This record gives sequence, structure tokens and C-alpha cells, in this order.
Amino acid sequence: MDKNFDVVIIGLGPVGSLLAALLNEAGLKVLGIEKDKEIFQLPRAITINDESLRIMQSAGLEHVYSENSTPVEGAEFINSEHQRIGEALKIKGLITQNAWNPISFFHQPTTDQNIRNILEDSEIEILLEENLIDIQQKESVVEIETENLITNKKSLFTSNFLVGADGSSSTVRNLLAIEQEDLDYNREWVVVDVKLKEEIAMSQMAAQICDPKRLATYIPAHLPYKRWEFLILDDEDKKEIEKEETIQRLIEPWLKPDQYSILRSAIYKFHAVLAKDFKVQNCFLIGDAAHQTPPFMGEGMNTGFRDASNLAWKLVLALKEKDFVTALLNSYQTERRPHAQFIVENSVSIGKLMAAYAAAENPDDVPEELVNKGYASYIIPNLHEGLFFGGIADPSMGSGSLFPQFIEIKKNKIIKRKDNLLGSGFAIISKKEIELSREEEDFYNKLNTKIITIEEDQILQNHWLSSYMQMGETFIVRPDKYIFGCSSDRVSFQELTIDLKNRLRAR
Repeated sequence: MDKNFDVVIIGLGPVGSLLAALLNEAGLKVLGIEKDKEIFQLPRAITINDESLRIMQSAGLEHVYSENSTPVEGAEFINSEHQRIGEALKIKGLITQNAWNPISFFHQPTTDQNIRNILEDSEIEILLEENLIDIQQKESVVEIETENLITNKKSLFTSNFLVGADGSSSTVRNLLAIEQEDLDYNREWVVVDVKLKEEIAMSQMAAQICDPKRLATYIPAHLPYKRWEFLILDDEDKKEIEKEETIQRLIEPWLKPDQYSILRSAIYKFHAVLAKDFKVQNCFLIGDAAHQTPPFMGEGMNTGFRDASNLAWKLVLALKEKDFVTALLNSYQTERRPHAQFIVENSVSIGKLMAAYAAAENPDDVPEELVNKGYASYIIPNLHEGLFFGGIADPSMGSGSLFPQFIEIKKNKIIKRKDNLLGSGFAIISKKEIELSREEEDFYNKLNTKIITIEEDQILQNHWLSSYMQMGETFIVRPDKYIFGCSSDRVSFQELTIDLKNRLRAR
């Protein structure tokens, strides 16, 4: 086995596996190291959103989730009598600009195993039952020492970049001495997953249950599975709460014991934590290694997928174009940390809103500022600062937002998603043919740029695309499908190009 790699990834859960797949698609030499031999056989993550499915598409893995998931109808807050409080989030039948359902529930053991099988059949080198024990950052490489958990044999590897995707107790984060910021939510909950023995009519709306006796969450999940999460009260015996008869009593408002089998009941401490640094020299954190969030928004894994998508193209381009290294790699933390912080803080807000509804005699007495952070926080914000025209995202030109996916529609249904038209590098998308100067052509070749002249019928059949194309004439779109900027009567394409060039070459 070779000892030298472009990128070494520690941790092959969903987020680390996605990054490995994206880097492998780009032709990089990747080593994935995982301390466990088998994938975890019980569900943990359960929600995948439209952006994550689009990211999976770029790695050729979208079928793994689309074939093993159920679109979510919506979510609501309910009281102890299971009556709705306030407005529900209703998303049944919706399709976003990413050309996927806003949220779907999936069964993680199935998807994880399918992705592991795909990785093992790829060019990616994989070491299982291997533990990271040391990291040394040299001037040009990262040296990694590992130990086999079975033989105790130690190995040394070198890599241009190291990525920690090794979960909430991240060894990478600890070895790099990265501190964490506590965002004020640490409560223990018992998470219960069951498998239905028969088809039973149940609500397909996820529910935050604001019962003053015990907060809870109900998740319809991907059939035949269901999930509940119950807050553990301060004076409760944890051993008692995990007993089968206790779990059956908690689930009794929904199901009788003979209608299901319990897959697991496990106690988790729901954390709200953010690493102070997502990057130290040529080492990076992604997923739970970088941020841990209460599950109330269902965005933990999805936030990790955004990390992987954001970092992947920057690592690829940094290895190819040395002039761009500093700006590319620094932009990872600039873009991802504030975005992850929003997700963590708003997940905490939903937990606090549940508690406020449970404590209030009248839901109308709950402060409006807290209510507004309920399901309004499911609207994931655009990126704000980073590799965008002027350095700050500008809604008037779409910068910082995702460019809509090209689609083919027949009888009002999407029959083909066509992100592949944008290629794997940058893309220039214009209403008219673009003529580049020799210097511009050389620059965009370095970015592996695809130039697309968009046809009128493509715009007309996609209302998302139609809306964006009203902002300007020519868009520059990054490999992760985020918009750098667009030309208009205020900004020329040449000005966009100069700004992009300067930002990529900044030190």
C-alpha cells in the first residue's frame, strides 16, 4: 500500500464517505481511515434535505438516498392533547430550486452500507479498524501515524491535506488542540427507534410535542420505521427510562406494544457545540467533528454534507493551482463556520420554543421573537461572506445562493435532473454567447470552466431559473453550485472576472 496521498480522511461515516467520493470523482488519491470494521447497524441520522440530495448527485450517489427514503409532508408543534399550536410547516409535494423534495426521511444503516460498498469498489484506499494516534504538520505535508486495533501495528502516512470527519469526540480535533464553543444546550434525551409489524395509519407530519410533563418529538421516518425522542427529566433514573415497559408506556399514545418491535432505545446528550477553528494549517474539520447540534431541525448530517461539498472543490483546485491555495483554504472556515453556527443556534431555539409552549398556559403568551425562530428557521440561509463578488454575498445578483438546477420536465414532472451540464468546475451561464479574451480564457481554463449559453425554453420551463435569470445576463457559478455573481447594468462580466481572479490569488 502506498504511503503518500493527496488527502487523508479520518472517519468514514456519511460525511467522511461523501467527501471521499467527491475527491475520488475529481481523480485525487484518497485514503479513508475508520476505526470500526462494520458500519453502525442502528439508525442515527434520519433526515436528508434537497441540497444534500443535490450534493449527492454530484458524487453520483443520489440514488442511494432517493431509493431508500420517504418525502416529508411537514412538521408541527402540538400540545399534550396532540392539538396543533400555531402554524405548521407544510411541504408535501413541494420541489425546490435544487430539484428535490425539501426534506425526506431515510434509514441510515441501509444508505451507509450501500455507500460503503460503492467506496470499496472505487479507487479510494480504505483502512478499517485503524486508529489515528498522531498528527505532525510539516511545511509541505501532513504526517499521520495510525495503529491497527487488531494487530497493534503502527503505520505512517503523508498527505497534502488531512480532514477530520471523525465525529463528536474527534481525535483530529483533540490532537490539533482545537477548543469548542458551547452554545447553551445540553440535555439528555432517550431516542427510540421502532419497526412497525403491520401497516398502521399514523400522522406523516413530524411533531414537536410541547407537553409540560415531558417534551418529546415524533418522527414518521421511512417506512416501516418510526422514531420518538423523549426528554429525560432531572429526577429520573436513566436505567428505568430505557426499560422496555417504560418505552412502551411513552409510545402508548401512538401505538400498542404488539404493533411494533423496538430496534433501540438509547440515551443521548443533545449538544450545541461549535469548534472555534474548522481549519488549522492544512488540517480541516467537517461534520460532527466541527459542530454538534440538537436534532430539532434535522440538520446535523446535512450541515456536514455542506461542509464536505464546500471543502472538496477547494482541495481539488488548491492541489492543481498553487497560486490559489491560501484564499481557497481560508475561505472554508469563512464560509462554513457562521453557516454552521446559524444551524446550531436555530436548532437550540426550536428546543427552547418547545419548552416555552409547554410552560405557557396560553401559547399566545410565548414571546414573538422565539415563535419566529420556530419553523421559520427551517429556511436555511445563503452563505454570507467568502468567495463572492466583493467578498460579501449580494441577493440582488444571487451571489451566496445556489444556482437552480437545470431540469427536464414532462407532464409537470421532473424526468431528468441536469446538473451535469454545469460540469465539475466553475460554470459560466449566460443568455448570450460569451467571447473571452485570451487572458480570460487562460484563467477560466485553470478553473475547469464550462460555458453554457442558456436557451429560452430552458428558462421558461423552470420557474426557479426564470426568476434567477431576471437578475442579470451572465452568471459565474462555483463548483459547489453557489453563485459567485452575475453581470448586469451595474457590474460587467469583465469586472466579475477581475474580482474572482483577485480573490483566488489573495494571500
